[in-house]
Amino acid sequence: MTVDFENETKLPSKHGYDGDYANALAELRSGINHIDKQLISLVAERFSKISEVGDLKAIFHQPVEDCKREHWVLDQALENAKRNGVSEFLTRELMDVLLKHSKAAQAKRVRGL
Repeated sequence: MTVDFENETKLPSKHGYDGDYANALAELRSGINHIDKQLISLVAERFSKISEVGDLKAIFHQPVEDCKREHWVLDQALENAKRNGVSEFLTRELMDVLLKHSKAAQAKRVRGL
């Protein structure tokens, strides 16, 4: 890695940024903020579907928990994570949280109908 010592604010050339640190950081954080907004929108969309699933389960008197489906969802997430270079640990934690909250949301719908 080559570092430009003539200008301390320059990033190492491997990053390919011509601007200074503050501008490069602001640009990267802006991209992260955009991604975070998309993530939350996708979670909201997922939970909209979860509510519909809960309603359907209530109507047809089906249990909230579906272990076979949970295993399939986790397996799919792990395969996708592997293809995209995302750690298995992070994927498992993320999916555990999503599945836990999904089941809680479904249970609430089932009790409410």
